[in-house]
Amino acid sequence: MSAQTEIIVTNGTTAAVTAWLTLGPTPGCVSSVSDVPFVTTQVTPLQGSFVLAGGASVSYTSPDSLGFNGNITFGTPPLNCPTPDCPDGINLAEFIVNNAFQGPYAQETIDISAVGGVNALIEFQMSGGGAWSASTAYPDVTSFQNKAIGANLGQVGVFPYGCDDCTASVSPPPCATPPVNAPNPLTPQKTAICNVQRSASGSGGTVTITFLGFADGVTC
Repeated sequence: MSAQTEIIVTNGTTAAVTAWLTLGPTPGCVSSVSDVPFVTTQVTPLQGSFVLAGGASVSYTSPDSLGFNGNITFGTPPLNCPTPDCPDGINLAEFIVNNAFQGPYAQETIDISAVGGVNALIEFQMSGGGAWSASTAYPDVTSFQNKAIGANLGQVGVFPYGCDDCTASVSPPPCATPPVNAPNPLTPQKTAICNVQRSASGSGGTVTITFLGFADGVTC
């Protein structure tokens, strides 16, 4: 059995930030945020929040044979559409790790979804375990991060605004109004580089999700 992958969440700024963990209802994965020690406020079994002081980190490794699937957001729980406090929408740091139980073709997968917008600058860093890749053009990815809402074209590991299929906009969340700085027209990735992945049989090492600050001066 491979080692379990550890998820680390780090605040790369000097100011405290509230972060939210939202779990995916995936059979075989952690099913309650109450099982994740760093979550201090539980909203529902699948969602809770915690405060990261400036420069602080928290980490979690799911038990043997149990996967960990969900997303991390900063400043707000996940939202599909912009709000007055979050005029450029919300982006998510998404992951599923330790999911070898899904079969021989299972993939650990990580990405940043800016499909609903961007409120935070987020970086992933990976170390240990099998190599991560994003298509044959990027066979050994060790880090990636998003930019502001209209600047993610060509960014490995990032789903651009409105592009729920990476290279196309198929069925993004319908919103009454788009984010303030949303690109028009939409600019999908030219190739399928939005998911960074590896065989789940190559699990182990660490995946560090770092909050680098809020984008465009937004503090939601």
